[in-house]
Amino acid sequence: MELQFFERLLLAPLFAVIAAALVAVLRGFGSLRRLRIWAVLTGLSLGAWIAVQGSGMQFEAGARQALAAIALMSGAATVLRLVDLIFWDWFLSRRRHVLVPRLAVDLFKLIALIGVAISVLKYIFGMELSGLLVTSTVVSAVIGLAIQDMLANIAAGLGVQLERPFNVGDWLTIGNHEGVVTQLNWRTLTLLTRDRHEVLVPNSTVAKTEVINFSRPSTLQRAHSYVGVAYRHPPGVVKATLARAASSCPEVTSNPPVEVLVKSFDESQILYDVRFWITDYSRLLQITDDVYSRCWYELRRNNLSIPFPTRDVTIRTASDEQEKKAAEDRRREIFSVLRPLPVFTPLNNEQIEMLVAGAELQVFMKGETLVRQGDRGESLFVIRAGKVRIDKIHEGAAPTTIATMEGGEFFGEMSLLTGEPRTASIVADDETEVVVVSKESFAPVLTADAGILPGLSAALETRARNTQQFLRDLPATRDEVRTTHQSSALLRRIGHFFGLDES
Repeated sequence: MELQFFERLLLAPLFAVIAAALVAVLRGFGSLRRLRIWAVLTGLSLGAWIAVQGSGMQFEAGARQALAAIALMSGAATVLRLVDLIFWDWFLSRRRHVLVPRLAVDLFKLIALIGVAISVLKYIFGMELSGLLVTSTVVSAVIGLAIQDMLANIAAGLGVQLERPFNVGDWLTIGNHEGVVTQLNWRTLTLLTRDRHEVLVPNSTVAKTEVINFSRPSTLQRAHSYVGVAYRHPPGVVKATLARAASSCPEVTSNPPVEVLVKSFDESQILYDVRFWITDYSRLLQITDDVYSRCWYELRRNNLSIPFPTRDVTIRTASDEQEKKAAEDRRREIFSVLRPLPVFTPLNNEQIEMLVAGAELQVFMKGETLVRQGDRGESLFVIRAGKVRIDKIHEGAAPTTIATMEGGEFFGEMSLLTGEPRTASIVADDETEVVVVSKESFAPVLTADAGILPGLSAALETRARNTQQFLRDLPATRDEVRTTHQSSALLRRIGHFFGLDES
């Protein structure tokens, strides 16, 4: 009989091995670590119960009941885990793309385990549950009072997950906390803030607090930047300048467009509300920084000032001589930039000085577009400091960078002298300072001495020939190279553009 008992006892590890093998077959359904533990425990307890039950040896009834209870409970846990992996995770989530709240799945498992536990108590241990339920009423009341906060969180969490006002991945503001939802469970909601801090918010707090969801009904959200500009500048000019600056940001949407409103008349400034739309709220701070930065550069280039507070007393003691010296230094800087340019070789020093008087120094931040392909142009740019890239836009394709230019190089000479549309987009790769020569500053030079036209035409032709040879060496632009301009045609175009008589 003892030998028969030990032979049957070998069934326990055999069942455990069989259970582990079944788990290995289901490896593709997800994480099996917990399932493997429950399956092995089920196999061991079931094998032990079979060995004890059929051995014929005398065992305490309590031992047999305990083994049976362990086998049933662990078996139920294994089955529920299998249902979780196969039905909830694989079939509904992966195959049907039905997202079932985790809390609902856990609640289903809890109810099933309670049902199995009641059956074990009644049919294996022979307990009368009606008397047990009556006896446990007082205990249940005491326990309920002790865990009422936890129950409130669970009930609120169940309501939130069933109603689904937000999902994992949504960006929320709850009370004083703002972040992306990373987890929803029985008791808490977890937010990951911009500073990478995890904030655990009780579900009961979520149910009672106003929640702002920046991911619903869509990811399109409006943001605001407030810019103060001096009173002496017309609001129409300022609005157009600020709208142009904000619209140039890559992460600001073009539809709906940027809107600029006067917010208030303050003590020393007119405060403007720059309203723009974004689709990635997690990058709000970075996009707002980009908008403010571009507004500063655009305001500076257009000589629009951001004033000091009226209470800030600034004392300046600069003499007329110092101001004249500063202006002279600026003139020399611009002269030293323009004089070496090949396109201005036909001009003498006095004519270059005339250009210097009307030229401007402008600064562009990294990422700003100096000129855009296809736009009409009437100015030449000389890079004094920084670096730009040349982007060629092909129909139906993304822009392609074909070259870069640094200090001392120039572009836009054909637009300056003929009004030809820009043939490429020029984008600042670093903070870039340029000298800008416009048609208005060049017109007096031609009017005073039309005899420089042939020399300008020849210089432009040489420049165009060199540029086209460079483009032929680039596979991306080889098919787009046009025929070199003829001198006579250039003369006519320059004369017509500046309103000079053709001669």
